[in-house]
Amino acid sequence: MPQTRPSLRALQLGLSGLAGLLDATGFLIANGYFVSFMSGNTTQLGVNALEGIGSVLLPAGLIACFLGGVSAGAAIGWTSRVWPRTLLLATSLALISAAAVAYALGSTLGFLIPAGFAMGVVNNVFLRDDSSAAGVTYMTGALVRIGQNFAARWMKRDDRIKPGYGPLWLCLLAGAVLGTWLHTFDGAIGPAIAVGANALLLVLAWRTEARGNSQG
Repeated sequence: MPQTRPSLRALQLGLSGLAGLLDATGFLIANGYFVSFMSGNTTQLGVNALEGIGSVLLPAGLIACFLGGVSAGAAIGWTSRVWPRTLLLATSLALISAAAVAYALGSTLGFLIPAGFAMGVVNNVFLRDDSSAAGVTYMTGALVRIGQNFAARWMKRDDRIKPGYGPLWLCLLAGAVLGTWLHTFDGAIGPAIAVGANALLLVLAWRTEARGNSQG
């Protein structure tokens, strides 16, 4: 669900943009595979299933990396009561930095593995008390909400409108456009920009949690 507090809203939008940037980079260097869009990788896994074991290793591996990141991120979020978002974004920063270095050194797989793991981790940044998490790296649910909002407006059912999903989708789209554009110049630029963006989001998360801890 979209956040309403300005600092958390900025963090959520920034993470969506970061996911779009990294996903576009992964898609371009891995010939159609993703580091955050696991529905796409699952479809690719099914399409490749009849082509032999060699054809399923990459999509299956990316799904496994993402799942590992989600599990690790959930463990961090559940065990850290004071600085969960800060720790999660510090973890993703380390992983994306490793991915950027690997790509600069010419290792596609070295980029994909930590990037996929990082995208799993950040989906726990908005982990709620009921142990469910608001996804920030995939937008199918957001598009469903946008479509439902169109119907609610048409039927004049304002009580059913859930605002805020459009900007999330647009940030993911903008990140993907930026990642694609940067890739036309040098493939290593996008991952480097992602490192900087993650660092800024880490600072934002730290300031938000520091403010909340001082008030609590």
